[in-house]
Amino acid sequence: MKKLFGLGKGLNSLIPPPNGATPQVQKENVFYVEVTKIEANPDQPRQDFDEESIKELSSSVRKYGILQPLLVTKVEKKTQRGLEVSYQLIAGERRLRAAKLAGLPHVPVIIRDDFPQERDRLEVALIENVQRKDLNPMEEAEAYERLMKDFGLTQREIGEKVSKSREAVANTIRFLNLPKDMKESLKEGKIGKAHAKALLAFNDPSKQRAMYQQILAGVATSRDIEQIASSHKKAQGFVRNDSKFNELEKNLQETLKVPVLIQGGATFGGKIVIKFGNLEELNKIAKVIID
Repeated sequence: MKKLFGLGKGLNSLIPPPNGATPQVQKENVFYVEVTKIEANPDQPRQDFDEESIKELSSSVRKYGILQPLLVTKVEKKTQRGLEVSYQLIAGERRLRAAKLAGLPHVPVIIRDDFPQERDRLEVALIENVQRKDLNPMEEAEAYERLMKDFGLTQREIGEKVSKSREAVANTIRFLNLPKDMKESLKEGKIGKAHAKALLAFNDPSKQRAMYQQILAGVATSRDIEQIASSHKKAQGFVRNDSKFNELEKNLQETLKVPVLIQGGATFGGKIVIKFGNLEELNKIAKVIID
């Protein structure tokens, strides 16, 4: 391990200070460490890494080197030969992967020994990923949930650590309430955060499922879904007392290729809400109905 130089910023540059206090500047020493001696962070909240972006970063690393040091903690193990020293990554996994791909033998690191607790490592990894916008919505939600369940942090405390409002943290955690396939679609980018938020507005699983299929088919935007969900909630004077509405809605949606909502009255009557995005779509709907 070779000492490289000193930096004027420490971990405090990653963690927003409480109550607007000015963080204490801490000088950090940067060292060159063998890539083979750095272990992955078991508490890394990010699970999905875009291979193409890693390759692009690797090309930059091969040309310019690692411009920002990785954050690691020292791991010491007693062996028959004596004390064996390795390092566990806290933050900077994309840079480490890119360095390995580029064939770099050493990488610059900041060694911190004040993160012995699992919670500390998770917090720092989460903060770095959130600040870099590297996490997909599901990874972010899972990390927040873990900080709450495993370490007892409140939503407000999490928000303070990642510089987000309590409401923003709560809304992200709600994504965990989606069905498994919808969560996978959110993780893979097949649906966006706005879509997921709109889908959560439906209490009826069959209605939620129908709207989800409309999103995947590309015939309904998040705004469409939000408006239908809003109409559904505002229909206080309407009840669903016949399961045939579900089947009928499904059939109409498959035929018209647009979101459809049927609201039945408590005793008789009701209404059908058909959504369309533009004049061309309206003409297609009208043609199907007239024909």
